[in-house]
Amino acid sequence: MKILLQPLICLLFLALTQAALAAKKAPSTITNGDSLAASCYLALTALDKGMEQMLQEEQTSTFVCMAYLSGVLAAAQHANELAKLRFAQATDGKGSQADFDLYCFDWNMRYRDAARIVLRYARQHLELATQPAERLAMKALQDAYPCRR
Repeated sequence: MKILLQPLICLLFLALTQAALAAKKAPSTITNGDSLAASCYLALTALDKGMEQMLQEEQTSTFVCMAYLSGVLAAAQHANELAKLRFAQATDGKGSQADFDLYCFDWNMRYRDAARIVLRYARQHLELATQPAERLAMKALQDAYPCRR
């Protein structure tokens, strides 16, 4: 009996989490992990089911997640290039820049994939809901694409 109870509790938790994300008001700005997760949920819903299935107010903020993640990825890529440049300057160009990445993301990933990564991580780390949104995005992407040295 105890063995059956644990999977049922997990399924119930996942169903409640899904319903809670769906019931959230469509965010028009991203401020914390909760608003980023809600926006990514709406974006994925729109991409999977089609915009015509969504309310008008949800449609206007559906792709806030994609725009936010685009900015996060661009900033991380810029940070990588800047770190490599500074490393080259510090070593007079003799150091191996190939091994010097701050972030090892898949720079060709689709925004849909990035949104899925962030949403999955948000569901596993509820403590990030009230933290700044960039913390959730960076931790999720770093978890999905760790640097291997």
